[in-house]
Amino acid sequence: MQKTSIIPIAHAEAPANEPENEEALEEPEDLKPQIEEECGETTACKPLKHHLEECARRVEAGGTDETCAEELLHFMHCVDHCAAPKIFAKLK
Repeated sequence: MQKTSIIPIAHAEAPANEPENEEALEEPEDLKPQIEEECGETTACKPLKHHLEECARRVEAGGTDETCAEELLHFMHCVDHCAAPKIFAKLK
């Protein structure tokens, strides 16, 4: 005798519209790292990058308790301010 359940069982069906080629499954290229790198080299952000690199050199040389957190935050703020409109423009 076969057991039956009072809870109905549903089975998923195969998707009706599968892509015909693998290109449709590929992720688009992420342009954010490239845009951020370009923004880091702008005239607005380059001095902040220089301050960050100088701080990193001091820390690597030792003898200081600096963390370079302030320099990093200033540089990243500049990069984000430059990159955000460019990244969002690419999403359209």
